Amino acid sequence: MTAAPIVVAPGAPENYLTVDYGVRSWLLTRDHKRIGLLYLMSITAAFFLGGFFALGLRLELLTPAGDLMRAETYNKFFSMHGIVMVFFFLIPSIPAVLGNFLLPLMIGARDVAFPRLNLASWYIYMLGAAFLTYTMVSGGVDTGWTFYTPFSTLYSTTNVISAALGIFIVGFSSILTGLNFIVTTHRMRAPGLTWFRLPLMVWALYATSIIQVLATPVLAITVTLVALERTLHLGIFDPALGGDPVLFQHL
Repeated sequence: MTAAPIVVAPGAPENYLTVDYGVRSWLLTRDHKRIGLLYLMSITAAFFLGGFFALGLRLELLTPAGDLMRAETYNKFFSMHGIVMVFFFLIPSIPAVLGNFLLPLMIGARDVAFPRLNLASWYIYMLGAAFLTYTMVSGGVDTGWTFYTPFSTLYSTTNVISAALGIFIVGFSSILTGLNFIVTTHRMRAPGLTWFRLPLMVWALYATSIIQVLATPVLAITVTLVALERTLHLGIFDPALGGDPVLFQHL
């Protein structure tokens, strides 16, 4: 059964839903509204996936320990719930969805400053989600979403590296989105729309973008150090090799 095409009344103005049709037009779009909807669908899927893990945790807590899942599985559900909800839902949801859709409209711009980079950031988000999916289907990770050392670097036998790589990749999506919004706010405001006339929503997105650009690289470096410590035993966090686990907490 095929979906019926959208019928536009004769003489009706085109909009972002009717200007082009087909999956290809959505996957190659540079329209900020369509990209916002792509993010909405992806992040909503992440929300339900994280909710699935949360439901499993709650169902296990309703019954005596070990009825539904073993302790190892519970730790994996707990870890995957946190990773999905924090890095793939909570952090990108407001900026990527509402920011993409509303920011250009609220400052009188036709689009964001870098439309191609905007689409690339969504593909980077999906690439990070693909690595996280691989982590799930290959056994999951049990370190918790915080990846605290030395458990994540020395003792865990699960797929820490693929999970860390997924978080590292999705961080680039946040950085590119934040950079795009900062440049858009600076350079593409309508004439007469001074800084003191900006809506509070724009100020909120602008401040969030600065945090994304400045703080996300620190997170990316941290998970990279965890992966390097786990594979190469560099002694960054291992006291036996001259490292310090407290350094991870500071980062």
